[in-house]
Amino acid sequence: MRRYVVIGCNQADAGPEEVGRAQIPAEAVAEVLPGLKADLGAQELVYLATCHRTEFYLAYDGPLCPGRLLLALASALPRRTGGKASLPALEKCLAEHEQNASRHLFRVAAALNSLMPGDNQILGQVKEAFRVASDAGAAGPHLSALFTQAFRAAKRVRTETGLSRHPVSLLSLAERRLGKRMAAAGGPVAVVGAGSMAALAVELVRKLDPARAIVVFNRGRERGEALATRGGGAYRPLDALAAADDRFAAVITAASLPAPLIGPELAARLAPALLLDLGMPPNVAPGCGGVAGIEHVDQVALRLEAESNRTARHAEIAQAEAIVEEQLRELAYEVMEVELSPVARHLVAAFRELARSEMTRMVDGRQDVPPERLDEAVDRLSQRLVRVPLRGLREVAWQHSPDVLNTFLTAVEK
Repeated sequence: MRRYVVIGCNQADAGPEEVGRAQIPAEAVAEVLPGLKADLGAQELVYLATCHRTEFYLAYDGPLCPGRLLLALASALPRRTGGKASLPALEKCLAEHEQNASRHLFRVAAALNSLMPGDNQILGQVKEAFRVASDAGAAGPHLSALFTQAFRAAKRVRTETGLSRHPVSLLSLAERRLGKRMAAAGGPVAVVGAGSMAALAVELVRKLDPARAIVVFNRGRERGEALATRGGGAYRPLDALAAADDRFAAVITAASLPAPLIGPELAARLAPALLLDLGMPPNVAPGCGGVAGIEHVDQVALRLEAESNRTARHAEIAQAEAIVEEQLRELAYEVMEVELSPVARHLVAAFRELARSEMTRMVDGRQDVPPERLDEAVDRLSQRLVRVPLRGLREVAWQHSPDVLNTFLTAVEK
């Protein structure tokens, strides 16, 4: 009898370092998975590793105890990886089975279980995990049914809700504004500052356009040149910004300064441009937004947009959770149809025998009922009789355990 299980650890109960220590070295995954599947006694196995989770999805056959499987994984993982991977303390680990395991995967794939709901990267990571397991011979038709439904749930969440269209991180919102401007203007991008936020700004520009020219302006030459070199750009001293005539498409400010660096006069020289102010306190004076050709976006504007999106996301998350439950129902029927086949065959046989006995007794002695008509009536009646118990068995087996099917089948065979 097929069961779905998920064991491992994630950001819900374990720290980032613990999640990382549980991960199999990337170059060893294909080699480790088949042996790990055998150690766990699983029919099939998929391994999912991201920044925030290390999880093992199993199709399991036989007496099931998720806690025992977790203990087996804790023992097998360091042995199979030469001590390079190990689980955290078991109380920090995940162990779910049946419907809870399926729901967990669906929510992961649909980015409902992410630190940032609506994250666009996780579905690709889940698909890649399944591909790697399939190529390694660790995953097959049972987990294929589970993961296919998870992919459907994720696709529906993305297309039927606005979850991924309502970013709430400042960087995601900044990316949207910057991407729109860079698509409209081909000039270089200026980054003011050389700290962590400026480094993120450089990465963002490179992500949006790998070939776009970048100029880093900073007071300190050493840090400024280092950031420019990492980003494939050029360095200039901070005071050179006032005289720059590069026709920048955008100027991203992320410097630690006691007063605004860019006022209306300098903004007019830089126009037309997007002034994306990520500095705190602000690097761009409030009046710059009124300068012709200037689009001024600061952290206050981004936070207001984030809050608006956060409110919109609450309704979207509720709709996404409903989609997950619908796809769980679809998976339940798909799985149960396979599991119910032997039960259905025995039920139909039992009902047919009972129906034939009763109908034969009713027509005993009558010459006007041909045998073939009697057979047709017996078949129709037995097929109708089997529908109600099968419908109930589907629900009970999914809500509780597939073991009820074995119990029922044993009773029918007696």
